Amino acid sequence: MEDLNRRQFLKAAGISATAAGALGLFGCSTGSTATEAAAGIPETWDEEADFVVLGSGTALTGALKAAVGGMSVIVLEKGKQIGGTTALSGGQVWVPCNDFSAEKDDATLAKTYMTKVAAGLSTEAIIDTYIARASEMVNFIAEQTGCEWSVSPRIDYHAQWEGASRDMRSLSCVINGKRSGAHFTQPEAEVITSLGGKIMTETVGKRLVSRITEDGGQEVLGVIAETGGKEIAIKANKGVLVGTGGFSYNEDMLKAYHPIPMKACMCVPESTGDGIRMAQAVGANLTMMPWGWGQVQFKVLSDEYYANKACSTAVSLYAYQTKPGSVFINHQGKRFCDEASDYDSLWFGFQGQFTTGDMELINVPAWYVCDHSVREALADPAKGDVFFGVGLDSDLPEWGYTADTIEELATKIGVDPAALKNQIDKYNQDAANGMDTDFHRGESAFENYNMMNSGPTLGGLTKAPFYAAEIVPAYQGTKGGIQINEFGQALSASSNPIPRLYACGNTTGCGTPGKYYTGAGGTNGPGMVFAYLAAEHASQLEIWA
Repeated sequence: MEDLNRRQFLKAAGISATAAGALGLFGCSTGSTATEAAAGIPETWDEEADFVVLGSGTALTGALKAAVGGMSVIVLEKGKQIGGTTALSGGQVWVPCNDFSAEKDDATLAKTYMTKVAAGLSTEAIIDTYIARASEMVNFIAEQTGCEWSVSPRIDYHAQWEGASRDMRSLSCVINGKRSGAHFTQPEAEVITSLGGKIMTETVGKRLVSRITEDGGQEVLGVIAETGGKEIAIKANKGVLVGTGGFSYNEDMLKAYHPIPMKACMCVPESTGDGIRMAQAVGANLTMMPWGWGQVQFKVLSDEYYANKACSTAVSLYAYQTKPGSVFINHQGKRFCDEASDYDSLWFGFQGQFTTGDMELINVPAWYVCDHSVREALADPAKGDVFFGVGLDSDLPEWGYTADTIEELATKIGVDPAALKNQIDKYNQDAANGMDTDFHRGESAFENYNMMNSGPTLGGLTKAPFYAAEIVPAYQGTKGGIQINEFGQALSASSNPIPRLYACGNTTGCGTPGKYYTGAGGTNGPGMVFAYLAAEHASQLEIWA
């Protein structure tokens, strides 16, 4: 096994309020040595800690909370480095009612907004707890690690909904003008190890060790893991927190749960659903499995990066989708969404299929189509020649198409020329009139605020030549997994907490909480909050015997 030292930490890119509410603690059952052996419980343990954490992304916040609270901690990380997808993210954390906003947030408005975002896929208790405890969580990280939080200049993604905010709820830890999840996962890990916690990289959780309780359920006692080519048994005296990420790199799970077949994501390749399957084996219920944190990517690059298991934003259309002079069209030559909306909402626009014939998906794959003004705006050497990865005067990559007319471009990409010409003509007329009559592009507060675009998002495709590239919906990560309650406890199919088992992040079906994206940091925030609360809950338990 390999213990992580400070030199191995991801390099950076450049105190607690009283817990609210009852903890709902549970007791433990005991059994004979013979019974335990028959149930697969090791007679001896290779490692032991009060709190065992699987994964080192948002789950590190739980490990930090446990270590600071006096619990012994072991963190198992499947990869070579700590931080997971969290460390490679922009590092935003969505925190309502935080202490860093110049304007005081309103908890009632935050709840109204979060309830709408949840779309019935969360609970009032989870939402209330998030609002009450999220600020405490980031303050705790600041106090323990020295991380300096600041408000990011962001608007909530669904700015049109009641309770949404601007320049208030998205926080980041900024170093040398850059935001990165490594800016808080690295110092969290350093404090954990300084307090005696152990972080084991290249160590994979294989299964949870459990025993049957008096009511027929399962009580989790530890973890069987693999490191250095051998299996080891790790005893968890108080609890196990599962935060191993989603299942974006598990094709069998994607086929089983997701309506749109895709091999595309922006997360680390260790996201293979291990923690979800381990929890299922001890009776955990799953929820929100059909959903993902959405993005849109260039298909050829997406396929290449997925095959190479590379995590990069280079495949994303984030810098393209807000530019006037551009649209998304399906293989019928028709638009199907407001292209300049937030990326998570945009992902939902790709769903839908025909109800006759071969029942094929209507909008997958699709095409990004733009005029020369977009290339001029993006192919700027000072900005890294963003447009299709080449300079203004360079040849396009083989996956990029260009033509002097829309009809010629349509022929090259296999779309009916008349259909595409009619669509572009209609869109251009709408743009000239200042109103997108099909999808209301350019009207939302989010679009007008979007920091990726300095001007209007609505504009016609009028400047030849024209360009196209095939695009697909993709994941920043899957959104479904282990169902949890407001304490971060994993729940069984009968909605009862599974004793000593906790979960957080994309391993859960918590969401933001719920179905849609709250705003920048809507992925990291819930993972960190419920990891923090899981450690708090486990700290109140007695050591099992």
